[in-house]
Amino acid sequence: MGTMRRIAGMATAMGALTLGLALPATGAADASALAWKRFSWNTITAGDCAMSSGATWTIRSDGTADFDGTVSSRDGDDAWLMWARLKDANGAVLADIQVANSTGTKFVKGLPRAWQRYRWFARGHFDPSLYPLIKHMSLAKHC
Repeated sequence: MGTMRRIAGMATAMGALTLGLALPATGAADASALAWKRFSWNTITAGDCAMSSGATWTIRSDGTADFDGTVSSRDGDDAWLMWARLKDANGAVLADIQVANSTGTKFVKGLPRAWQRYRWFARGHFDPSLYPLIKHMSLAKHC
């Protein structure tokens, strides 16, 4: 399972955390600007499937989340299944990100052709009141 960990303020080799504040196009500070946190992973494998290094979840203070990654399989007619878990400073699970417009937490990307790399964009949501507590993420996966 890919896990994001922080030690003494530094991210380990398993992933990186970037914090930020999204500003409006004018660059002026605005009360409606959203804070965001970004978590990324090195290559992760499950069975015949792989998620390439650089896959990223971006979570926002309004409770929205976006995934951008590349997945593939050595075998055709596969699927990458993923559950994205939000964690606090102690590594305790706060919640799983839910699939956009759903209460389900399983993200699925079909991989119909062997050795073909597929770019995957996914959207999700979580309870925005948890945002200040989120310090880590982990991914559970299956192929």
